[in-house]
Amino acid sequence: MTNAAIKVPFHGANLFVVSHNGEPFVPMKPIVEGMGMAWQTQHRKLTERFSKGITEMVIPSVGGKQVMTCLALRKLNGWLQTISPNKVKPEIRDKVIQYQNECDDVLYEYWTTGEVKRKAKTSVDERTPLRDAVNLLVSKKHLMYPEAYAIIHQRFNVQSIEELDSEQIPVAVEYVHKLVLEGEFIGKADAIGSKTKRYNFPAETADPHDRTVGNAWMTPRVILDERNRAPELELLEALHLDGYDITGAKIRIHAMYGIVKQFIKMQNELSLARRHLSVVNDIIKNQTVQRGSNVSFSGSDIGVAYGGHPKRSLA
Repeated sequence: MTNAAIKVPFHGANLFVVSHNGEPFVPMKPIVEGMGMAWQTQHRKLTERFSKGITEMVIPSVGGKQVMTCLALRKLNGWLQTISPNKVKPEIRDKVIQYQNECDDVLYEYWTTGEVKRKAKTSVDERTPLRDAVNLLVSKKHLMYPEAYAIIHQRFNVQSIEELDSEQIPVAVEYVHKLVLEGEFIGKADAIGSKTKRYNFPAETADPHDRTVGNAWMTPRVILDERNRAPELELLEALHLDGYDITGAKIRIHAMYGIVKQFIKMQNELSLARRHLSVVNDIIKNQTVQRGSNVSFSGSDIGVAYGGHPKRSLA
């Protein structure tokens, strides 16, 4: 049976969303190749780590019907976060980040509305000077990336730097440079507005996709990814701007980040151990299968038990 697919244009590539038992699934090969990565490696990862969320479907294409490996859309962000932009080739790094930031949201919006109404106000290249300024702030002031981006989010009342328009980008760059040079947060009185607004963090602020409908996977990688909003750091920064000493809370939050990093490392090590132990389990399983005597019931060796006749005993 051929599954009808919704074609989704995405930065020069054509992605797809397919319905399977009433749930959206996405063919993964176009996404992997659109990011500039090797399909074989990612296909192996999908089958090993996301086996419960994948299925094979027949999808119509220009060259005819094709069988494609499809992943549940609700699991797409989990797979995207397994890819570290720092570990891919420099020439595809921006493309990988672009897919991580936008891909699942665009597919979700096409699935629910048939179009994408909300787009980033600036391109990745236009935001490069701001990312460079943030890198400088992080290195000079010994901040975590979520802290640095939280300062910008607060100052310009946005949830992501993608919401800044082309006129705000140079203003944001200048603001960050002033933080680096002056060593303190400027505009304490009027940067955000009222305390009520600064201290308001409803449930949706914890969602890295800022969705109002659907579920989000709050994985360790999502929490640590500096591109996602960190309301806990924004709240601390708001208190700091109002003159409160937040050192104790800050220490504990960063300690928790460290614990989450250790957890991710442990997950990776357990996954590796699982692959090695599966070989041992297969050996044990093969050796515990019930086997009897190999007896010949025909020919010149009729009645012969190869290996001899063991004594009747359960001991």
